[in-house]
Amino acid sequence: MPTDNPFHEAIETLRATGRHVELTGDDLGLWLVDDVEMTDGDLIALALRLGLMTGPERLQ
Repeated sequence: MPTDNPFHEAIETLRATGRHVELTGDDLGLWLVDDVEMTDGDLIALALRLGLMTGPERLQ
């Protein structure tokens, strides 16, 4: 279920595809996705690249 927060949406969609997503520990800005360390922005970028989320429309 999409949320208004793209970060949470990225986590939900990645988990829905079977990926293991968890915090690395005390640092709330670092995550492990299938044993690869990522930042919040990396999570969103991965979900966008995989076509799991749509990005903001850009004006040209």
